[in-house]
Amino acid sequence: MSRWMMAAACFALAAPSGAQQIDKRELDAMNARASGRLMEADALLRVLAFDAQGKPKPGSAYDRWAELQGVLTNTPAPAVAPPGVSLSPVDQDDPGVARIATATPRDAIATIAERAKATRIVILNEDHASPRDRAFALEVARALRPLGYDLLGAETFSHDPDPDRAQADRARMAHDGFVRRMTGYYTSDPVFADFVRQSLALGYRPFAYETTRHDRAGSPAERIAQREQDQADAIVRMLKANPRSKLFLYVGFHHAMEAPVPDGDGGQTRWMASRVKAMTGIDPLTIEQTMLNDSGSGNLALHALTRSKVKNRPVVLFDGATPLVLGEYRSVNDLQIVHPPLQLIDGRPEWMRVMGGDAGTHQIFADERS
Repeated sequence: MSRWMMAAACFALAAPSGAQQIDKRELDAMNARASGRLMEADALLRVLAFDAQGKPKPGSAYDRWAELQGVLTNTPAPAVAPPGVSLSPVDQDDPGVARIATATPRDAIATIAERAKATRIVILNEDHASPRDRAFALEVARALRPLGYDLLGAETFSHDPDPDRAQADRARMAHDGFVRRMTGYYTSDPVFADFVRQSLALGYRPFAYETTRHDRAGSPAERIAQREQDQADAIVRMLKANPRSKLFLYVGFHHAMEAPVPDGDGGQTRWMASRVKAMTGIDPLTIEQTMLNDSGSGNLALHALTRSKVKNRPVVLFDGATPLVLGEYRSVNDLQIVHPPLQLIDGRPEWMRVMGGDAGTHQIFADERS
């Protein structure tokens, strides 16, 4: 993983000081979004995200603005990398690239359901800017529930450091059957909120596993390591407390990597999935869906090579009997999803159909005082 990506992954835990100091307007935008004032957040971030000529400026403000576009429009703005960094490389040394032409597609949901029978943990990642990923997560949740999966852990769920309050938060969400404004940062997206609502209706019990410590000491690599271990510890505790349950974990990007990966500085990063695997002896089914698509941070070059294999439903590519996983996720994830190219119907993404009748577009956040 490149150094700038590691820094971005650790941004939430980084100290806002020195060269990394966050502009007060960006903090105001984050607070506005957390309070549900999305248009105000959009206006504040636009000023920081673009230069005087209207050109995107790489950095956290643009990343937050691009992510907010997914919430507002269901279609994220394209990712922008720092100068000299490519977001869409095709690694010619990746043996999977040469096998794309002869690979065979299989329905993604059917493949996941079949392979989930052999484990107790399924981990699916998302691009935080892509509501489409959350619609796919709902399809996965529907497919896993008949197999005995009954616990839903999401990176975004707020985790109170007090265990009694944390338990009360989980119980309230399960009782209500919907998210509240302070349930989590990403649940301000109506599609994410509806994914949670429908999953709770299916019988899933929610739990939070995110770190509760936000001390900003240490290097980026050290902060990532501490966060990943805290997440893994919380998940292992949940497994031990519920020995008959099966877990569906919904995470961001690299947290789903089940083996150590180079960190770009000569060392290795052990993401949450790899730690859970080592701590429990359970081989999780890990699924990657952020790369082979044409939106958000998807790798456009790789998606161009694979898109002829997909029609209107997500697929997994197979090289014979072996799933094909490309790019930085090869060898560290079990399955990789190829999403269809974006299609619009009356200006709205076609994938919203999978959400069901209300399409998750009218989530109302309850007043915390109720």
